Amino acid sequence: MPQLKYLVIHLSLVAALILMILPLPDWAQMYRPNWIALVLIYWSMALPQRVGLWFAFFCGIVLDTSLGTLLGQHTLALVIVVYFNLNFYQRIRVLALTQQAVYVFALLLINQIIVAWVEGTLGRPTPLLAYFGAPLVGMLIWPWVFVILRDIRRKALLR
Repeated sequence: MPQLKYLVIHLSLVAALILMILPLPDWAQMYRPNWIALVLIYWSMALPQRVGLWFAFFCGIVLDTSLGTLLGQHTLALVIVVYFNLNFYQRIRVLALTQQAVYVFALLLINQIIVAWVEGTLGRPTPLLAYFGAPLVGMLIWPWVFVILRDIRRKALLR
Protein backbone atom coordinates (compact mmCIF):
# COMPACT_ATOMS: atom_id res chain seq x y z
CA MET A 1 0.00 0.00 0.00
CA PRO A 2 2.78 2.54 0.66
CA GLN A 3 3.88 2.30 -2.99
CA LEU A 4 0.47 3.52 -4.17
CA LYS A 5 1.15 7.05 -2.95
CA TYR A 6 4.03 7.28 -5.44
CA LEU A 7 1.55 6.67 -8.24
CA VAL A 8 1.08 10.45 -8.23
CA ILE A 9 4.52 10.84 -9.81
CA HIS A 10 3.63 8.50 -12.66
CA LEU A 11 0.23 10.10 -13.21
CA SER A 12 1.76 13.56 -13.41
CA LEU A 13 4.22 12.31 -16.01
CA VAL A 14 1.40 10.72 -18.01
CA ALA A 15 -0.41 14.08 -17.94
CA ALA A 16 2.80 15.78 -19.10
CA LEU A 17 3.16 13.25 -21.92
CA ILE A 18 -0.40 13.94 -23.02
CA LEU A 19 0.37 17.67 -23.07
CA MET A 20 3.47 16.95 -25.16
CA ILE A 21 1.63 15.00 -27.86
CA LEU A 22 -1.49 17.15 -28.12
CA PRO A 23 -1.66 18.73 -31.57
CA LEU A 24 -0.94 22.45 -31.82
CA PRO A 25 -1.04 24.81 -34.80
CA ASP A 26 2.22 25.04 -36.73
CA TRP A 27 3.01 28.54 -35.47
CA ALA A 28 2.66 27.41 -31.83
CA GLN A 29 4.81 24.27 -32.06
CA MET A 30 8.05 26.09 -31.26
CA TYR A 31 6.50 27.63 -28.13
CA ARG A 32 5.36 24.33 -26.61
CA PRO A 33 7.22 23.87 -23.33
CA ASN A 34 8.79 20.52 -22.62
CA TRP A 35 6.22 19.38 -20.07
CA ILE A 36 8.08 16.15 -19.33
CA ALA A 37 11.23 18.11 -18.48
CA LEU A 38 9.29 20.51 -16.27
CA VAL A 39 7.65 17.69 -14.32
CA LEU A 40 10.95 15.78 -14.03
CA ILE A 41 12.69 18.91 -12.77
CA TYR A 42 10.05 19.33 -10.09
CA TRP A 43 10.02 15.70 -8.95
CA SER A 44 13.81 15.35 -8.97
CA MET A 45 13.96 18.50 -6.86
CA ALA A 46 11.21 17.44 -4.45
CA LEU A 47 11.97 13.71 -4.19
CA PRO A 48 15.53 13.13 -5.43
CA GLN A 49 15.67 9.68 -3.82
CA ARG A 50 12.70 8.56 -5.95
CA VAL A 51 13.18 10.39 -9.25
CA GLY A 52 16.68 10.10 -10.62
CA LEU A 53 18.63 9.37 -13.75
CA TRP A 54 16.99 6.03 -14.50
CA PHE A 55 13.58 7.61 -14.14
CA ALA A 56 14.61 10.31 -16.62
CA PHE A 57 16.01 7.66 -18.95
CA PHE A 58 12.73 5.73 -19.11
CA CYS A 59 10.69 8.92 -19.47
CA GLY A 60 12.94 9.95 -22.36
CA ILE A 61 12.49 6.59 -24.09
CA VAL A 62 8.70 6.88 -23.72
CA LEU A 63 8.82 10.46 -25.04
CA ASP A 64 10.98 9.47 -28.01
CA THR A 65 8.65 6.66 -28.98
CA SER A 66 5.54 8.82 -28.48
CA LEU A 67 6.86 11.68 -30.61
CA GLY A 68 8.43 9.40 -33.21
CA THR A 69 11.84 11.03 -32.91
CA LEU A 70 15.24 9.40 -33.01
CA LEU A 71 15.42 6.92 -30.14
CA GLY A 72 17.60 8.46 -27.46
CA GLN A 73 17.28 12.07 -28.56
CA HIS A 74 15.07 13.27 -25.72
CA THR A 75 16.50 10.59 -23.46
CA LEU A 76 19.96 12.12 -23.60
CA ALA A 77 18.61 15.61 -22.99
CA LEU A 78 16.41 14.60 -20.06
CA VAL A 79 19.14 12.58 -18.38
CA ILE A 80 21.54 15.54 -18.59
CA VAL A 81 18.90 17.96 -17.26
CA VAL A 82 18.04 15.68 -14.33
CA TYR A 83 21.75 15.12 -13.65
CA PHE A 84 22.31 18.87 -13.31
CA ASN A 85 19.18 19.20 -11.21
CA LEU A 86 20.22 16.41 -8.84
CA ASN A 87 23.55 18.15 -8.31
CA PHE A 88 22.04 21.55 -7.52
CA TYR A 89 18.58 20.83 -6.09
CA GLN A 90 19.50 21.65 -2.47
CA ARG A 91 20.65 25.12 -3.48
CA ILE A 92 17.69 25.74 -5.77
CA ARG A 93 14.88 24.55 -3.47
CA VAL A 94 15.43 27.45 -1.08
CA LEU A 95 15.22 30.14 -3.78
CA ALA A 96 12.15 32.20 -4.58
CA LEU A 97 9.97 30.97 -7.44
CA THR A 98 11.18 33.73 -9.76
CA GLN A 99 14.80 32.73 -9.16
CA GLN A 100 13.89 29.09 -9.65
CA ALA A 101 12.25 30.04 -12.93
CA VAL A 102 15.55 31.44 -14.21
CA TYR A 103 17.27 28.19 -13.21
CA VAL A 104 14.53 26.19 -14.96
CA PHE A 105 15.03 28.36 -18.06
CA ALA A 106 18.73 27.39 -18.08
CA LEU A 107 17.86 23.68 -17.74
CA LEU A 108 15.22 23.86 -20.46
CA LEU A 109 17.63 25.72 -22.72
CA ILE A 110 20.21 22.97 -22.22
CA ASN A 111 17.50 20.44 -23.07
CA GLN A 112 16.50 22.39 -26.18
CA ILE A 113 20.09 22.79 -27.39
CA ILE A 114 20.77 19.05 -27.07
CA VAL A 115 17.58 18.15 -28.94
CA ALA A 116 18.33 20.73 -31.65
CA TRP A 117 21.93 19.48 -31.91
CA VAL A 118 20.71 15.94 -32.57
CA GLU A 119 18.20 17.28 -35.11
CA GLY A 120 21.02 19.21 -36.80
CA THR A 121 23.21 16.15 -37.08
CA LEU A 122 20.29 14.44 -38.83
CA GLY A 123 20.18 17.24 -41.39
CA ARG A 124 17.07 18.98 -40.03
CA PRO A 125 18.10 22.52 -39.08
CA THR A 126 16.19 24.25 -36.29
CA PRO A 127 15.14 27.91 -36.50
CA LEU A 128 16.74 30.23 -33.96
CA LEU A 129 13.41 31.14 -32.34
CA ALA A 130 12.86 27.47 -31.56
CA TYR A 131 15.89 27.55 -29.25
CA PHE A 132 14.43 30.19 -26.97
CA GLY A 133 10.65 29.97 -27.45
CA ALA A 134 9.92 26.79 -25.52
CA PRO A 135 12.37 27.44 -22.65
CA LEU A 136 10.98 30.95 -22.25
CA VAL A 137 7.41 29.66 -22.03
CA GLY A 138 8.59 26.96 -19.63
CA MET A 139 10.20 29.61 -17.44
CA LEU A 140 6.99 31.64 -17.41
CA ILE A 141 4.79 28.70 -16.41
CA TRP A 142 7.25 27.23 -13.87
CA PRO A 143 5.67 28.96 -10.84
CA TRP A 144 2.27 27.42 -11.64
CA VAL A 145 3.76 24.00 -12.36
CA PHE A 146 5.66 24.16 -9.06
CA VAL A 147 2.64 25.22 -6.99
CA ILE A 148 0.30 22.65 -8.56
CA LEU A 149 2.72 19.74 -8.20
CA ARG A 150 3.67 20.79 -4.66
CA ASP A 151 0.00 20.79 -3.64
CA ILE A 152 -0.52 17.40 -5.24
CA ARG A 153 2.57 16.06 -3.45
CA ARG A 154 1.38 17.39 -0.10
CA LYS A 155 -2.08 15.90 -0.54
CA ALA A 156 -0.53 12.53 -1.40
CA LEU A 157 1.67 12.83 1.71
CA LEU A 158 4.89 12.28 -0.17
CA ARG A 159 8.04 13.18 1.72
